[in-house]
Amino acid sequence: MSVDSYLGLSKPDEKKEITVKPVLADIVFEEKAVYNGKEKRFHMFDVSLRALRARGYERHPRPAEAFDLICRRLEGRLSPEQQAIADDMRNGYSEWLSMAMMREGNLLHCYLDPENLVYDHNKWSYVVQGGKLKHAGEEVYSIGSLREWVSIKDVNEINPALVEKLWSRHYAILPEEIRQKAWIWLTSNEGLCPILRGSYSWYISPVNILSGASRGIVSNK
Repeated sequence: MSVDSYLGLSKPDEKKEITVKPVLADIVFEEKAVYNGKEKRFHMFDVSLRALRARGYERHPRPAEAFDLICRRLEGRLSPEQQAIADDMRNGYSEWLSMAMMREGNLLHCYLDPENLVYDHNKWSYVVQGGKLKHAGEEVYSIGSLREWVSIKDVNEINPALVEKLWSRHYAILPEEIRQKAWIWLTSNEGLCPILRGSYSWYISPVNILSGASRGIVSNK
Protein backbone atom coordinates (compact mmCIF):
# COMPACT_ATOMS: atom_id res chain seq x y z
CA MET A 1 0.00 0.00 0.00
CA SER A 2 1.39 3.40 -0.92
CA VAL A 3 1.48 6.27 1.53
CA ASP A 4 -0.89 8.16 -0.77
CA SER A 5 -3.60 5.53 -0.67
CA TYR A 6 -3.07 5.15 3.07
CA LEU A 7 -4.02 8.71 3.98
CA GLY A 8 -4.28 10.81 0.85
CA LEU A 9 -0.94 12.39 1.66
CA SER A 10 1.09 14.25 -0.90
CA LYS A 11 3.48 12.48 -3.26
CA PRO A 12 7.22 13.26 -3.03
CA ASP A 13 7.07 15.63 -6.01
CA GLU A 14 4.13 17.48 -4.43
CA LYS A 15 5.72 17.93 -1.02
CA LYS A 16 5.77 21.11 0.99
CA GLU A 17 9.31 21.88 2.05
CA ILE A 18 10.04 21.92 5.75
CA THR A 19 12.14 24.95 6.52
CA VAL A 20 13.49 24.69 10.05
CA LYS A 21 16.27 26.98 11.18
CA PRO A 22 16.92 26.28 14.85
CA VAL A 23 17.24 29.76 16.31
CA LEU A 24 16.74 29.65 20.04
CA ALA A 25 16.07 33.38 20.18
CA ASP A 26 12.89 32.83 18.14
CA ILE A 27 11.23 30.33 20.49
CA VAL A 28 10.55 29.96 24.20
CA PHE A 29 10.57 26.47 25.72
CA GLU A 30 8.31 25.50 28.58
CA GLU A 31 10.68 25.49 31.57
CA LYS A 32 9.68 22.05 32.80
CA ALA A 33 7.83 19.12 31.34
CA VAL A 34 4.62 18.14 33.12
CA TYR A 35 5.39 16.07 36.24
CA ASN A 36 3.53 13.66 38.50
CA GLY A 37 5.47 14.16 41.70
CA LYS A 38 9.14 13.48 40.89
CA GLU A 39 8.47 11.70 37.59
CA LYS A 40 7.45 13.17 34.26
CA ARG A 41 3.80 12.57 33.46
CA PHE A 42 3.22 10.71 30.19
CA HIS A 43 0.44 11.57 27.72
CA MET A 44 -0.66 10.34 24.32
CA PHE A 45 0.44 12.75 21.59
CA ASP A 46 -2.96 14.36 21.00
CA VAL A 47 -3.67 14.68 24.73
CA SER A 48 -0.30 16.33 25.23
CA LEU A 49 -0.90 18.78 22.37
CA ARG A 50 -4.28 19.85 23.73
CA ALA A 51 -2.89 20.20 27.24
CA LEU A 52 0.12 22.31 26.29
CA ARG A 53 -2.11 24.64 24.27
CA ALA A 54 -4.33 25.01 27.33
CA ARG A 55 -1.16 26.04 29.19
CA GLY A 56 -0.55 28.81 26.64
CA TYR A 57 1.98 27.10 24.33
CA GLU A 58 1.67 26.48 20.58
CA ARG A 59 3.11 23.00 19.95
CA HIS A 60 5.78 20.52 20.97
CA PRO A 61 9.40 21.36 20.09
CA ARG A 62 10.45 20.38 16.60
CA PRO A 63 13.34 17.88 16.44
CA ALA A 64 15.94 20.45 15.34
CA GLU A 65 14.80 22.88 18.03
CA ALA A 66 15.11 20.33 20.83
CA PHE A 67 18.48 19.07 19.65
CA ASP A 68 19.86 22.54 19.02
CA LEU A 69 19.25 23.20 22.71
CA ILE A 70 20.74 19.84 23.71
CA CYS A 71 23.84 20.31 21.54
CA ARG A 72 24.48 23.76 22.95
CA ARG A 73 24.10 22.36 26.47
CA LEU A 74 26.73 19.71 25.75
CA GLU A 75 29.02 22.47 24.47
CA GLY A 76 28.36 24.77 27.44
CA ARG A 77 26.88 27.54 25.27
CA LEU A 78 23.57 28.27 27.00
CA SER A 79 22.33 30.93 29.38
CA PRO A 80 21.57 29.66 32.91
CA GLU A 81 17.84 29.70 32.11
CA GLN A 82 18.29 27.69 28.89
CA GLN A 83 20.65 25.29 30.64
CA ALA A 84 17.99 24.54 33.26
CA ILE A 85 15.52 23.66 30.50
CA ALA A 86 18.03 21.40 28.74
CA ASP A 87 18.82 19.69 32.04
CA ASP A 88 15.12 19.07 32.61
CA MET A 89 14.90 17.52 29.12
CA ARG A 90 17.67 15.11 30.12
CA ASN A 91 15.80 14.11 33.26
CA GLY A 92 13.92 10.99 32.24
CA TYR A 93 12.79 9.78 28.84
CA SER A 94 10.42 10.19 25.95
CA GLU A 95 9.39 13.79 25.36
CA TRP A 96 7.14 14.35 22.35
CA LEU A 97 8.46 16.16 19.28
CA SER A 98 6.42 18.10 16.72
CA MET A 99 6.79 15.67 13.83
CA ALA A 100 5.18 12.51 12.49
CA MET A 101 6.84 9.87 10.30
CA MET A 102 5.86 7.05 8.01
CA ARG A 103 8.18 4.62 6.27
CA GLU A 104 7.33 3.42 2.78
CA GLY A 105 9.99 0.99 1.60
CA ASN A 106 13.19 2.97 1.13
CA LEU A 107 11.46 6.32 1.71
CA LEU A 108 10.80 8.11 5.00
CA HIS A 109 7.93 10.61 4.97
CA CYS A 110 8.30 13.34 7.60
CA TYR A 111 5.44 15.69 8.51
CA LEU A 112 6.11 18.79 10.59
CA ASP A 113 3.69 19.95 13.30
CA PRO A 114 0.98 17.28 12.84
CA GLU A 115 -2.37 18.55 14.09
CA ASN A 116 -4.98 15.79 13.97
CA LEU A 117 -3.09 12.63 14.82
CA VAL A 118 -5.21 11.00 17.54
CA TYR A 119 -4.66 7.82 19.52
CA ASP A 120 -7.40 5.21 18.98
CA HIS A 121 -7.54 2.94 22.01
CA ASN A 122 -9.60 0.34 20.14
CA LYS A 123 -6.98 0.01 17.40
CA TRP A 124 -3.98 0.57 19.67
CA SER A 125 -2.59 3.01 17.14
CA TYR A 126 -2.63 6.63 16.01
CA VAL A 127 -5.18 7.56 13.35
CA VAL A 128 -5.80 10.72 11.37
CA GLN A 129 -8.96 12.45 12.51
CA GLY A 130 -10.90 13.86 9.57
CA GLY A 131 -9.29 11.71 6.87
CA LYS A 132 -6.31 13.87 5.89
CA LEU A 133 -3.35 14.89 7.99
CA LYS A 134 -3.00 18.57 8.82
CA HIS A 135 0.65 19.56 9.01
CA ALA A 136 3.05 22.45 8.42
CA GLY A 137 5.21 20.80 5.77
CA GLU A 138 6.39 17.50 4.35
CA GLU A 139 9.73 16.13 3.26
CA VAL A 140 10.48 12.69 1.87
CA TYR A 141 13.94 11.21 2.53
CA SER A 142 15.62 8.26 0.89
CA ILE A 143 16.81 5.80 3.55
CA GLY A 144 17.89 2.95 1.31
CA SER A 145 17.74 -0.48 2.92
CA LEU A 146 18.45 0.71 6.45
CA ARG A 147 17.34 -1.77 9.07
CA GLU A 148 14.84 -0.85 11.78
CA TRP A 149 17.19 0.16 14.61
CA VAL A 150 19.77 2.49 13.07
CA SER A 151 22.66 4.55 14.42
CA ILE A 152 23.07 8.19 13.42
CA LYS A 153 26.35 7.20 11.74
CA ASP A 154 24.53 4.77 9.46
CA VAL A 155 21.82 7.34 8.71
CA ASN A 156 24.52 9.85 7.78
CA GLU A 157 26.11 7.44 5.32
CA ILE A 158 22.81 7.06 3.47
CA ASN A 159 21.32 10.56 3.80
CA PRO A 160 23.20 13.37 5.60
CA ALA A 161 20.25 15.75 5.07
CA LEU A 162 18.08 13.61 7.35
CA VAL A 163 20.68 13.87 10.11
CA GLU A 164 20.65 17.64 9.88
CA LYS A 165 16.84 17.77 9.83
CA LEU A 166 16.46 15.67 12.97
CA TRP A 167 19.57 16.45 15.01
CA SER A 168 19.93 20.11 13.92
CA ARG A 169 23.43 20.00 12.38
CA HIS A 170 25.69 18.24 9.92
CA TYR A 171 27.01 15.02 11.43
CA ALA A 172 30.62 16.23 11.52
CA ILE A 173 29.83 19.19 13.79
CA LEU A 174 27.50 17.43 16.22
CA PRO A 175 28.84 16.94 19.74
CA GLU A 176 30.72 13.66 20.14
CA GLU A 177 28.14 12.34 22.60
CA ILE A 178 25.37 12.72 20.03
CA ARG A 179 27.44 11.12 17.28
CA GLN A 180 28.18 8.16 19.54
CA LYS A 181 24.74 7.63 21.10
CA ALA A 182 22.05 8.82 18.67
CA TRP A 183 19.77 6.21 17.06
CA ILE A 184 16.46 6.13 15.22
CA TRP A 185 13.80 3.43 14.97
CA LEU A 186 12.67 2.93 11.38
CA THR A 187 9.94 0.40 10.71
CA SER A 188 7.46 -0.19 7.91
CA ASN A 189 4.97 -1.92 10.20
CA GLU A 190 3.51 0.90 12.25
CA GLY A 191 2.07 3.33 9.68
CA LEU A 192 1.98 7.04 10.39
CA CYS A 193 2.97 7.94 13.95
CA PRO A 194 4.22 10.89 15.98
CA ILE A 195 7.83 10.74 17.12
CA LEU A 196 9.45 11.31 20.45
CA ARG A 197 12.92 11.69 21.86
CA GLY A 198 13.51 8.43 23.65
CA SER A 199 16.38 9.85 25.68
CA TYR A 200 18.35 13.05 25.37
CA SER A 201 20.33 11.77 22.39
CA TRP A 202 18.17 9.31 20.45
CA TYR A 203 14.79 8.79 18.84
CA ILE A 204 12.16 6.10 18.83
CA SER A 205 9.87 6.23 15.82
CA PRO A 206 7.13 5.34 15.31
CA VAL A 207 5.47 5.03 18.70
CA ASN A 208 2.03 3.61 18.14
CA ILE A 209 1.43 2.23 21.61
CA LEU A 210 3.60 4.54 23.71
CA SER A 211 3.04 7.85 25.41
CA GLY A 212 5.50 10.65 26.07
CA ALA A 213 6.20 13.57 28.33
CA SER A 214 4.66 16.93 27.47
CA ARG A 215 6.64 20.14 26.92
CA GLY A 216 5.48 23.10 24.85
CA ILE A 217 7.09 25.97 22.98
CA VAL A 218 5.82 29.37 21.94
CA SER A 219 7.13 31.67 19.22
CA ASN A 220 9.09 34.68 20.39
CA LYS A 221 8.94 36.54 17.06
